[in-house]
Amino acid sequence: MQYRSPVYTEKTQCQDCYKCIRECPVKAIRVEGGHATILTDLCVLCGHCVTVCPAGAKRVRDDLDRARQLLRLKDRVFVSLAPSFASEFAEIDPAGLVRAIVSLGFAGVSETAIGADLVSAELAEDFRRAAAGDRGQRLILSSACPVAVEYVKRYRPELAPYVADRASPLLAHARFLRARFGDDVGVVFVGPCVAKKREADVWGEIDCAITFGDLRRWLEETGTRLPRAGEGPEVDPGFVPRRAAKGALYPVDGGMIESIRQYAPGGGVRAMAASGLGMIERTLRGLEPETLKAPLFLELLACPGGCVNGPGACAASSGAARRMSLLDYAEGASAVLDEARPTMTGTLPVDPVERREIGEDELRAALRQVGKRDARDELNCGSCGYDTCRGFARAMVEGRAERTMCVSYMRALAQKKANGLIRAIPSGVVIADAGLHVIECNENFARLMGDEIVSMYEARPGLEGADLAAITDLSRLFRDVLAGDGPEVIEREVRDGKRILHATVFSVERGECACGVVQDVTAPQVRRDRVIKQTRRVIDKNLAVVQKIAFLLGENAAETEATLNSIVESFAADEGDES
Repeated sequence: MQYRSPVYTEKTQCQDCYKCIRECPVKAIRVEGGHATILTDLCVLCGHCVTVCPAGAKRVRDDLDRARQLLRLKDRVFVSLAPSFASEFAEIDPAGLVRAIVSLGFAGVSETAIGADLVSAELAEDFRRAAAGDRGQRLILSSACPVAVEYVKRYRPELAPYVADRASPLLAHARFLRARFGDDVGVVFVGPCVAKKREADVWGEIDCAITFGDLRRWLEETGTRLPRAGEGPEVDPGFVPRRAAKGALYPVDGGMIESIRQYAPGGGVRAMAASGLGMIERTLRGLEPETLKAPLFLELLACPGGCVNGPGACAASSGAARRMSLLDYAEGASAVLDEARPTMTGTLPVDPVERREIGEDELRAALRQVGKRDARDELNCGSCGYDTCRGFARAMVEGRAERTMCVSYMRALAQKKANGLIRAIPSGVVIADAGLHVIECNENFARLMGDEIVSMYEARPGLEGADLAAITDLSRLFRDVLAGDGPEVIEREVRDGKRILHATVFSVERGECACGVVQDVTAPQVRRDRVIKQTRRVIDKNLAVVQKIAFLLGENAAETEATLNSIVESFAADEGDES
């Protein structure tokens, strides 16, 4: 079955701010027609765009109805609860949380961390082989985080062979539950990870994945109360078939390494953790496995700080508090879990991103489209969402960006259009700020103000910064419009010697900026146009009066005719009665 991508854009909500592009670590966004669309073939499903979108246009697919339907279709459905529940529901009694989830209709709640323990046991064997000198195990990249797996396979395909061929904790746990309770049971994952939805789409062993936010909404809709910690006696949470071991540490950076060490206490393999896609990119950049002097295991987590900070979490506590809540819970877990292990191989099938080489000529042509003709024009301001102008140009060539995204280009274009319009207007035009300093004016305004102002204009086109009050008495109109409670528009005629200047001053930005349009109404051409305009106004007014009189006369005639007709009909009726 084909499902909508786990992360998508609600186009009607997109405000064209480009924040998702700025924040997307792999730039998997296309802007088309002013709307940002997620490119599913480039997206790694980190969900970061969902958390940063100020308009709420980036959405996570809602699979709550799928979970409800699963409960109706299957006799027994189990919840695979992510170990980060200990940070998400830190204030909730674990046993009460389990009871609340079961009350929704589930057969039981099991910790996904059991799957993490099984993965740790398998990786411990990989560590032992690597320490024994297996050259094929020189570099091991963790496969627990589906986002990290997608990132490596899509954007670092040369390192894809080093991703451990070990099932993710969720897949391992789903296989474990089916082996324990029967292949016909349903499995619903609940956690903070959006990418788990893709795992559910790919692997048949996982039926559905919802977020912690979805679970909270479900419980609220059913009126289920979650008991706070300490409200009742401390009892076993009731996880099936039992509580997990140190796999509960997986949601924090370094937790996976610590869990594996419980199963492989011996040395020989170096290990390090990298959390956050930015850190993962920097960690893998330039890494050449064949140059490693000792085996290296890299724990890769896409969310900074680990899964406790996943996009599907909704706890308002600080990152430090979430981490400490999880560590407090994991302290009470066993060191190891001795369980029979199901098939533990299989990582997400992901195709590498194929990008064609873009030549310098293509990049330069794209840059010229946004007015960047040499290196000095490349501001690299990042307002378009890309770190550099050349990155933006590459996106334009690939059809992922529009030139209107370049703020400096659009500002220059708007300025050119405004300047062109001001110069082309036959009237005098001047724009001034709240301090009555000229921002911009055209040559016609300077000519209206006299030869001295024309000389100033020739020395400084636009008269930027000039004192408007020193140039013309019309400045008082600007002062009135720019007053906080002043009118939006003032239209006046002012005598200037033998001339009469008609000025229209209006607010451009309330209290900050105003524009004036000035005409010499005594000039022959203006006088002619003014007479024609006033004549037309008189004609239109007279026509309106005539039409109104005609209407009233017509209405009166119609009433008279109706009255006379009624009299005639009355007399005709009387004559008929007499005969």
